[in-house]
Amino acid sequence: CHEGPHDLVDARMWMINRDGTNERKVHEHQLGESCTHEFWIPDGSALAYVSYMKGQQQRYIRKYNPDTDEDSLVMEMPACSHLMSNHNGILYVGDGSGSPVDVKDTCSYKIENDPWIYILSSKNKKIHKLVKHNSSWRVQKGDRQVTHPHPSFSPDNKYVLYSCDAEGEPALYMAKIPEEILTQQ
Repeated sequence: CHEGPHDLVDARMWMINRDGTNERKVHEHQLGESCTHEFWIPDGSALAYVSYMKGQQQRYIRKYNPDTDEDSLVMEMPACSHLMSNHNGILYVGDGSGSPVDVKDTCSYKIENDPWIYILSSKNKKIHKLVKHNSSWRVQKGDRQVTHPHPSFSPDNKYVLYSCDAEGEPALYMAKIPEEILTQQ
């Protein structure tokens, strides 16, 4: 990844073969687009990431297939910062956030704070509010990541684990995913 203020990086994610050949962009950024918080679908089938546009509240889940070099839109979502998927990439979990701090033009990226943890189904494009994370997103003891929720699925996919500092110090929380959401896989 090419790091830096998201609004100044025009090609954040790159792929390259193990032998150093075939360097290529994962996504061709549009003017005003930021791409961030990339991760591999746990089964290794794709690289997923968050995309958002300058001046817009909504964000998008995109994924890149390393075998075909296909980059595709998965679905629109609320203003989530961090994402993770279940093993096969059918369900995603995201943490609602506020305005990004890792952009140079902060005035153009202002969004309302969103305190929810969401479950997002790529199969039927439904979005479910699971639980309020109520994280402060503040810098604590010199670390700006420790208060971020960073939600993730439990190994059995029945729970979401996330961090929150609503009680003072960051702590790990767990929320049960309703059965009706789990049957959407």
